[in-house]
Amino acid sequence: MAEEDKETAPEQTGAATSNNPFQNPPWPRRSPGKPRGKNLGVKFFLLGVLALALCIPLFMVWGLVKEREANYRQATAEIGRQWGANQTINGPFLAIPVVHQWAEQKNGENLVRRQNREVLIAPDRLEIEGSVDTSTRSRGIHEAIVYHSDATLVAAFSRPDLSSLSGQIVSADWQRARLVLSMSDPKGITEIRVKRDGTKTAEVEPGLGLTSQIAEHHPDSGLHIPLNLGSSFGSTSGNGSQEIIQTVFEIDLMFQGSQVLSFVPAGADTSVSLASTWPHPSFSGTFLPNERSISETGFTAQWTISKLARSIPQIAYLSTNSFNPYQASSFGVRFYQPVDFYRLVDRAVKYGVLFIGMAFLIIFAVEILSNGRMHAVHYTMSGMMVIMFYVLLLALAEMIGFSLAYGVAAGATGAVLAGFVATIFKGRQASLVALIGFSVLYGLLYLVLRLEDAALLAGAVTGFVILTGMMFATRNVDWSGRNAEAQGDPA
Repeated sequence: MAEEDKETAPEQTGAATSNNPFQNPPWPRRSPGKPRGKNLGVKFFLLGVLALALCIPLFMVWGLVKEREANYRQATAEIGRQWGANQTINGPFLAIPVVHQWAEQKNGENLVRRQNREVLIAPDRLEIEGSVDTSTRSRGIHEAIVYHSDATLVAAFSRPDLSSLSGQIVSADWQRARLVLSMSDPKGITEIRVKRDGTKTAEVEPGLGLTSQIAEHHPDSGLHIPLNLGSSFGSTSGNGSQEIIQTVFEIDLMFQGSQVLSFVPAGADTSVSLASTWPHPSFSGTFLPNERSISETGFTAQWTISKLARSIPQIAYLSTNSFNPYQASSFGVRFYQPVDFYRLVDRAVKYGVLFIGMAFLIIFAVEILSNGRMHAVHYTMSGMMVIMFYVLLLALAEMIGFSLAYGVAAGATGAVLAGFVATIFKGRQASLVALIGFSVLYGLLYLVLRLEDAALLAGAVTGFVILTGMMFATRNVDWSGRNAEAQGDPA
């Protein structure tokens, strides 16, 4: 009888075995003496180590994003060099040759020194009104925003008080004066017309007309116009005093550039009015517009700047850094591209560690609910699939845009991850938890990326909510295995 009982015992055990896959999973059962709780606790910390190890390929993906972005910047810069780079309009100014005299002592002797110099005079009033038409130019798969602008500059100059300068001005050669206009990329100028007091002036000459010593160290370039101001600024009244005379220059400037258009508040009172068909302006620089209007058809903006708002001298000796203080006060607009997918992909990669950790938590939750077991190799492959999501996102975004690329990459990798987990943990419950979990995870990441300035807050709240849910959902899990030891671990 004992032998018969031994022979029939396995058959009775098999008959009593349930067909429920959560009770009889397809993976090997754990060995006796190793409670499941201990395995869960150890595996939880090992998954954390694995998530940190996956930071190495994640960092390589981040480097790939930076490399592709650098290629994009290089391509747009090349377009700018051919079409016209970022433009900054600085001026116009009057440059007047003078004889500078000062006294000094040398070897106990009082000496008088003289030097030929030039004085740079800023306008009393500068009014700029311009319109900008934008378009795009492509190089390979990369696009850059370029523009063509028609601007009218009205600059009014009064006879300056040269006595305000250091030293003594012995004489000023008003007949050899010139009007100078600095531009960051003068090759973008397509046409220019200049009038003085309503009369056309001499032909415009390239370059600022600086002396060789200054030109060698000066980073700016532009154009200049020879003037004869002897009949106005060089004249005096009958009693010998200088007359207060004002001369007005009107410059019609047609030019092209790319990405950015900036202006310098050169006048004692500067006003700029700008209109464009581009619907996504990004105003930047030292001063923001006093008034602006943005719509789907374009934008308008007005700046009004007083000399009290900028620490720039109205008259100064021309030197190698004469234009630098003006450049530091520049303002303008960047023609912003809202689909800056490199920035979005870069931000997504920065959330990579959190994203991988959340993916592991979803799989781990399925493992606990199904009372099954998933090997560390499976976790590793799942983590690599998450990293592949970023590579797909970057590659597709360059071709079809970020939003569509995100949908394709998330749909493909999310379906693979959910299907992979469902094939390991049999049953509808495991499949449903995996599908919902990964759908919510990809949806939350997209929401975080699209929230711009609130992205950090959204990411922090998302991580907080998920972690809180996992804490309370697994609060009854026997991580240490003590309950299994007390009750006896079934074979």
